[in-house]
Amino acid sequence: MIWADPAIWPEQGESAGYVHGLVIDRSEAGTGLGTSLLEWASQRTRQEGRALLRLDCAETNIDLRSYYLRQGFRYVGRRDFGDGNSWFSVALFEMSTGL
Repeated sequence: MIWADPAIWPEQGESAGYVHGLVIDRSEAGTGLGTSLLEWASQRTRQEGRALLRLDCAETNIDLRSYYLRQGFRYVGRRDFGDGNSWFSVALFEMSTGL
């Protein structure tokens, strides 16, 4: 958990927590570990009085994007990196913490 991620989310108008670099070992796929970690992050963010939990992933990672949508996140846009030819893009997601 981090409380700012200006490289990915430069506009800090909302009070949010950010999941950054979440990775689980593939041997844990399907065990619910990812869901548990995201639930913990949401609870921790809410405890800090922050209304949103945000994360990002490679725009081309369709499976991960679908996973985040199933976890209750909503797609809110993308951020491009590189020159005018945009060599890398991330998909941006957020969810309400219930505040």
